[in-house]
Amino acid sequence: MGVGGGRAIDTAKGVAWRLKLPVMCVGTQCASNADTSAEVVVHTEDHKYLQTLIFPQNPVLVIEDTEIIAKAPPKYMVWGMGDALSCKFEGEAYAKSKERKKDGIVPTQAALALGDACYRSLLANGQKALKDVKSGIHSPEVDEIIETIKLTSALAFENTGCALAHALHNGLSRSGQVSAEHGEIVAYATIVQMAYEKRPKEEIRRVVSWCESLGLPTKLKTLGDPSKSALRIAAEYAADKDMDSRNMPEKMKPADILAAIDQVERGI
Repeated sequence: MGVGGGRAIDTAKGVAWRLKLPVMCVGTQCASNADTSAEVVVHTEDHKYLQTLIFPQNPVLVIEDTEIIAKAPPKYMVWGMGDALSCKFEGEAYAKSKERKKDGIVPTQAALALGDACYRSLLANGQKALKDVKSGIHSPEVDEIIETIKLTSALAFENTGCALAHALHNGLSRSGQVSAEHGEIVAYATIVQMAYEKRPKEEIRRVVSWCESLGLPTKLKTLGDPSKSALRIAAEYAADKDMDSRNMPEKMKPADILAAIDQVERGI
């Protein structure tokens, strides 16, 4: 049984897998959707990304007591919303990739709808939920966001897949020059993916504004301001080496990722 945040949950899942035992997960904060997933993210002791392990079975039982989670420090909810933001955009890229490459089963419309529902809930309820958690108020919006992070985003990404946002997160994390939490880096990398995909500027600005309202990073300077060489290495890793890079419709070029980062840095 894993009880706690993402590190505790992932550790329990990894140990259960090695021992060939089922695992139960109990969340105490909502910084991630690790509780429901069949994946374990492995980091070094100084929290540099190493690898992702994918298991054949999800946890057999997941318990989320919203009374407990609502009392956790508000920053965890911010980080969880940053992570959940990516599932709509990565899921859509994953679906396009599967369809274009004829590579395996194309995600169901239900899975894509979950990603869209996650996104709409974040934009509709995120700001109010964060305000209420900071004030010690356990409102319906707080419950909605906890469900969005812990259940909806997990079901969405596990029935689609990650793509550029998480690949870039992993590249930036490995650089050693980024100092931020998983959800913060993913939120920024999601904006980069949107720019890379040349999504409408109004859509990107909406996401940037929402992130800024929650305190999620929208510029590299808030992530540790990595050097140009670190960004180049991160982009090369995201384009060529990360397992999630294959879930983009076309093979990515590091230069195109760097161009998207530059566009985000200059302002959409």
